[in-house]
Amino acid sequence: MGTPLAESLGGQHTPLTDAEADAFRAAGWWQNRTIRSVLSETAARYPDRPALVGHRTGAPVVRQNYREFDAAAHHAASALAAVGVGRGDAVALMLPNWIEYAALLFGINEAGAVYAGIPVSYGERQAAAILRRSKAKVLVIPRSWRGTDHLGLSRNLRAELPHLETVIVLGDGPADLRAGEIAWSALDDVPPREFSDPDPSAICYLGFTSGTTGEPKGAMHTHDTLLYDARALADHLGPETLGDPMVQLVASPVGHHTGWMWGVLFTTYLAGTGVHVDRWDPDWGTRVIREEGITTFFGAPTFLQDMMRTDLAGDPTCPLRCLVIAGSSVPRTLPARAGKAFGAYIAPAWGMTECGITVSCTPAEPDDIQCTDGSLVAGSAARVVDELGRDVPPGVTGELLMKGPGMVLGYYDRPDATDNAFLPGMWFRTGDTASIDSNGWVSLRGRSKDIIIRGGENIPVTDVETLLFDHPDVLNAAVVAYPDDRLGERAAAVLVIRDDAVLDLPGLCEYLLARGLSKHYLPERLVLLDELPVTQSGKIQKFKLRELVSSQVP
Repeated sequence: MGTPLAESLGGQHTPLTDAEADAFRAAGWWQNRTIRSVLSETAARYPDRPALVGHRTGAPVVRQNYREFDAAAHHAASALAAVGVGRGDAVALMLPNWIEYAALLFGINEAGAVYAGIPVSYGERQAAAILRRSKAKVLVIPRSWRGTDHLGLSRNLRAELPHLETVIVLGDGPADLRAGEIAWSALDDVPPREFSDPDPSAICYLGFTSGTTGEPKGAMHTHDTLLYDARALADHLGPETLGDPMVQLVASPVGHHTGWMWGVLFTTYLAGTGVHVDRWDPDWGTRVIREEGITTFFGAPTFLQDMMRTDLAGDPTCPLRCLVIAGSSVPRTLPARAGKAFGAYIAPAWGMTECGITVSCTPAEPDDIQCTDGSLVAGSAARVVDELGRDVPPGVTGELLMKGPGMVLGYYDRPDATDNAFLPGMWFRTGDTASIDSNGWVSLRGRSKDIIIRGGENIPVTDVETLLFDHPDVLNAAVVAYPDDRLGERAAAVLVIRDDAVLDLPGLCEYLLARGLSKHYLPERLVLLDELPVTQSGKIQKFKLRELVSSQVP
């Protein structure tokens, strides 16, 4: 029997029962292990193996082996304790992908504190919402980054958030700092401290994700849930698929769940090397891939499509072994084309901040799986239901429900949001539509809010987007709804095309019909843009496209 959840979670509301938690432990899904132990054990086994490589804009490349990484994490824990961080306190990191980020993550964990990530590109309003909800005691920032004065931003935040006691500043020395602000370099001589191991069932990470109202929700994860995610995906893909040892390009921002969970924790779990780049540029990225012998990459399809337009595609010396593509709809023909171009296994996958990657393609199954989003990792379960909550037959699209040992235990200080997110039996409402075929393979059809219903008929957005991506003149594509008085909604294709291309709506529709698309699913508007709006993690911001297209409706 483990520690009662109510005690481990500090009284936070969760739908998971003590009996269900004990069942996860009995089955071996939860192994009573802390995240910090992953780094210390890897450093003990492979002290001289390269752990972190930092390609930082305008600075020399920096490298740390596992012995140095482990020491840096312990120093980070001692430094945080020296500024008042204790067990259960929240520490927010708002940094680029610098290798100091990884040390701070494990240092927060060693100190028994709770990590909350803020993407470095966020503005004051977005950062304030996360800091307010997490009740962060310490914020770690760069002095400035890509034109943003983060020190000035932090001062505005402290003025309105009394619980934010300390701001730690990386870079450019300690000059001009005020009370409550301290340079990271000023903590170099902090004496090392000893820390007792935290409870593996305690909250160690708040992953913030927006709700339908825009109110940020902190997904509560423990050591148990996160380490299940890491082990389950490693077993599902097969570690040999990722390289021996794995060398991963960490281009997804570590302030997002993908960069932290798969870029930092997963790499350390597999004793691999994390090559961190603090910005994404396809040409620079492919140069780093060659120089560092990158074997693995996790990211949104946008990253892969960018790489397909570089000279790495078709290069027989390309070192890539596996690319895990998740975060938004994967065009169904992309894995085969990209796999041939890079000589690598392309693994479409699905996951959320709330549950990690629980669906992924794997070379252990037939190649046809790559035309879907994959199969479930061991220990997790999925259902697809209709609007009345009834299970639908194989191949039929409905709402995707998930459950398993990696599932979020609820939203921090949001019992209302927690109860709204779960159905009886700990089934989590993902907000995605999907189908599950007779093989058990999951095919995502899009977010529920992205469904286009034209005259009562659902338009299969993913299928249309896949055909658009295959057009020789199309570089990027999205299909979104715009309002219509008679039919309710109609579909618009929003495209980025080659500079020398000419494309109009009739020609586009002719192309789609020739490839078997029903005329009922044809887009009825065409919008051409120089680029699609994307998040820092590479996801297309469809809500912005809907607003743009709707504003142009006569």
